[in-house]
Formats: sequence, C-alpha cells, structure tokens
Amino acid sequence: MVYALEGKKLPIPANLRVIGIFVVCEFLFWILGNTILFFLPKMYSVFLLPIGATWLIAKQKLDGKAPHKWLLGMIQFWMRPKRFHRYRKFEHTKHYSYGTKVIYRTRRERA
Repeated sequence: MVYALEGKKLPIPANLRVIGIFVVCEFLFWILGNTILFFLPKMYSVFLLPIGATWLIAKQKLDGKAPHKWLLGMIQFWMRPKRFHRYRKFEHTKHYSYGTKVIYRTRRERA
C-alpha cells in the first residue's frame, strides 16, 4: 500500500496494482486524446477518463479474476493446441467423409 508520494499524503491509500492500472490507462488515454479523441477537452482525456477506467478495471472481476489476467488467460487458451490426450498434444490423422448426400432443413415446416 502507498500512503504518500514525496511526503504528500494521498487522499486514499492505493496499492501498487491500482497505481499500475492508472499509469497504463493514463498513457492509453493520452495517446487516444491526441489522436482519436482530439475533440474532447484535455480535462477528460487526461484526468477523468483514466480515473474512471482505473476504477472500473480495479473493481471488475471476470470469472473471479482481474480483467488483464482474464484477457491473458483467454489469449493463452486461443493460442494453445486444442487436441490433447492425457494432457499431451497429439495429431489427428483420420479424415472422415460422408458416403451419401447430407440432407438438412433450411426452414421450419409446420404440419
């Protein structure tokens, strides 16, 4: 927990995770404020939006995890191989094909 910066007390104590989230949000909104959100006053893009985003990210939980950890887990899930046998990757070499025509409905018919 950080209670003061350079001898000045913070209004509320903050942990390092919240401070890190704020720094990243500040950087992102600074870039967005100079490019895409140029029409917003600097007060919004430099002060209000990063504080609001930090508050949302710090308080939000996705599947019981912090949003950045959830996103990293999802990226790892999308990138890893999906075919496992006893937790080891294996190659699927059989190719299946249908011997007859496949029939399916395109609309619902009422009797």
